[in-house]
Amino acid sequence: NGDYLAVKVDRYTKTKKSTYTGFELFRIKERDIPIEVLELENKNDKIIAFAWEPKGHRFAVIHGDSPRPDVSFYTMRSGSNTGRVSKLITLKGKQANALYWSPAGRFIILAGLKGFNGQLEFYNVEELETMAQSEHFMATDVEWDPTGRYVVTAVTSVHEMENGFNVWSFSGKLL
Repeated sequence: NGDYLAVKVDRYTKTKKSTYTGFELFRIKERDIPIEVLELENKNDKIIAFAWEPKGHRFAVIHGDSPRPDVSFYTMRSGSNTGRVSKLITLKGKQANALYWSPAGRFIILAGLKGFNGQLEFYNVEELETMAQSEHFMATDVEWDPTGRYVVTAVTSVHEMENGFNVWSFSGKLL
């Protein structure tokens, strides 16, 4: 929604022998555009995906090693609204390589597309709970409808005959 900007930054360690990844978070609409630096707990984690909540203040990061990286959720608002980024939760060992927020926010799909065989986890970030886990074998695409009530997963392959789609509710029920 334009309130925040995240920039992925690769930095050298003090010995300059290796690099690690962090984020610089800009509060675009605040006076003097304050910047916060966010480093993951394990600085050596590879960043696989990053996604902002469309109409909100939260973001998600998939980080770590495949095939079971971790997914962390952060908020740009803390409990006292002091304007500091804080971690909400880290979900360990998820089969995910893509993040799909609902257009209205709150709900997100952790998707393991292509080489991850179409693993899907429907997650409620407001309640910090998994609503459903499912699979659309070999899924290549995920798309929310504009209302945020339905989700389509699809298998699209140029040279194959096995293309198809599934329609899901926002909570992960196959329709």
